[in-house]
Amino acid sequence: MIRCNHGFEEIIHHSGCHNVAWGFNSYNPPVYKYNNPRQPSEIRSDVIQSDRVCRTIAQLSEREGKSETELRQEAEEIISEMGHEKGMAAIRVFAIALTNTWRHMYRGIYVNKGNILKVRELCKDHPVVFMPCHRSYMDFLLMSYICYAYDLPCPVITAGMDFMAMQVIGSLLRRSGAFFIRRSFGSDLLYWAIFTEYVQTHLRNGDSPVEFFVEGTRSRSQKSLAPKLGCLTAVLETYFKAEVPDLYIVPVGISYERILEEKLYSYELLGVPKPRESTSGLWKARHILSSDYGSIHVSFATPISVHEFMKGHVDRSVHSVQPRYMSALSQREIAAAQIMAEEVLLQQQRQMVLSPWSLVATLLLHHGGCIHMKQLCTEVQWLKQLAENFGSRVDWHGAEDGSVEKMLRDILPVYKDTVTLSTDLHLRSNPVEKATSDRKGLDSATMATAVQHMMLAIYRNQLLHAFLHTGLISVAVIGCRKNVLCTEELYDRHLFLQKLLCKEFTFSSTNKKKEFDHAFLCLQHIGAVSLSDHQLHIARSTTKTTIFLQRLFQPFLFGYWLLFEYLVTHGVESGSSGQAMAIGAQTLGAHLLQQGILSHPEILSLEMLSNGVKSLLECGAICRQRNRTGDMMLVPDRTEIFHLKNELGKVIQLPVLDAKGLALPLTPAKL
Repeated sequence: MIRCNHGFEEIIHHSGCHNVAWGFNSYNPPVYKYNNPRQPSEIRSDVIQSDRVCRTIAQLSEREGKSETELRQEAEEIISEMGHEKGMAAIRVFAIALTNTWRHMYRGIYVNKGNILKVRELCKDHPVVFMPCHRSYMDFLLMSYICYAYDLPCPVITAGMDFMAMQVIGSLLRRSGAFFIRRSFGSDLLYWAIFTEYVQTHLRNGDSPVEFFVEGTRSRSQKSLAPKLGCLTAVLETYFKAEVPDLYIVPVGISYERILEEKLYSYELLGVPKPRESTSGLWKARHILSSDYGSIHVSFATPISVHEFMKGHVDRSVHSVQPRYMSALSQREIAAAQIMAEEVLLQQQRQMVLSPWSLVATLLLHHGGCIHMKQLCTEVQWLKQLAENFGSRVDWHGAEDGSVEKMLRDILPVYKDTVTLSTDLHLRSNPVEKATSDRKGLDSATMATAVQHMMLAIYRNQLLHAFLHTGLISVAVIGCRKNVLCTEELYDRHLFLQKLLCKEFTFSSTNKKKEFDHAFLCLQHIGAVSLSDHQLHIARSTTKTTIFLQRLFQPFLFGYWLLFEYLVTHGVESGSSGQAMAIGAQTLGAHLLQQGILSHPEILSLEMLSNGVKSLLECGAICRQRNRTGDMMLVPDRTEIFHLKNELGKVIQLPVLDAKGLALPLTPAKL
């Protein structure tokens, strides 16, 4: 096999995958030592007959007046709709088809074999749960493909109902191990009981590893999304209630050099609805098979023992009084699940491999979409070194001989729709044509500019986690209007930014001071900040590095300021829902961009603005109230939002607007 940096090996272009026979090779995955072999139909039957589901049916019958026969029929329909039909025939067909397809699309798919072999050994003695990041439709196909290639048990995978409706494809996915769940099942107690039992029975019996995405849905922005705890609590409940002695969580980072859905994501972030998944739509998009999508790195983290991780967090004895299926999880256990979710996301990020293109896209944005190749080569080397100094891995393929320009020229054809290298050696972002918009306030020109910017920003976002804490420190440094700043005050401002951006980025809720100290030490180590007698010297700390890092996070801070501005001036009248608030702020943002008051098209991202609404809800700056008709609406607390806006003004210079949304002369915020 072809070797690559950082201990990865390439799996689709070696000789073993060149023919159909590979798909029918012997497949010998380890079997869980306590497994009692069952067919998919037997698994479904065991779920319906489980104590949990039977008790739920009895409760609902008493509460709602329905007969148990009627509810049992409803349960049968749910499990029939949900359940997989996993079998080796479909998995082998997928293995052959994907090999032949991906060899045309990708220059290489690289995996870290060492940790995969560790997982293989664990599967013999423990239930295993795969938790990959979710950046593309390709994620779950990649995971199953790698499991097949390395004789790992192929997982059963949670999938959205959208895929079930795809003719042929939906059936093939179901036969490959996908089980389909509704996007939301809220207070549907019967559905919750069946879903929970279905997940847990696979773990208790060791039928297959379970795979799900803790983010819930694909990240259009390519940043980690705030975790959803539904699937995770269902998994962890088997440990909390001592149904298994231990189980292992395997975070997986998947790094794409080029995203299959890059343009689609750019439009979706701006509020254009995604097209419905369909087989006909997939057929129409078959031209992608002839496109170059670069390379993929799939990195398995060291498996996490739930037993070891939960020491000091939970007491399993609290469930010994009642039958396991009856007792609810405690608040302490739910809090522990939240901490576990954060750790999984952080581990996924640590497994990411940065591509040279993510560095190039970042620099293009910082230079207004145009940069000379000579300057680009110099700055991309500087940025690579900075990322590595902060602990990131960069796929520096083809540049071992020092020819950075040769490497960049080699990858640019992958992005020919995004950038052009002119005859005068300037790399320029390509304008987007025909960017029609039905969004209020977003005319075609504004939409085109925003899409053009987003197509670079989603790749820039791939590296933000590497600079998160150093970046927030740099924001506080550059925004400070004093000569010196004590480290305690710097830490307070760092905490404020964490609180504000808690839905935008992944932070550890248990290691805040440790992360701050480590990031600050990194900046000191490379000479980016100057400290003496616990005083940070602002002038000497305003360096190329801190200015660059501050600029990385500027768009998000201006996006949140935009939301504050909208809510203070318009929120009560028009913000009856989070979506309405985000759309209203987007409309104001488009106006400010058109007036030249703001210069970051990313502020139009509805994902960013919606994250801001969620953050304000969490910190109490937006409250839920019922109107006269009894409907729930969101009401901003203008006093609290004004306070947050002032705090934000301490770390970044903000525009001052009049009632018409026009800029007034800037006035320094009070310190």
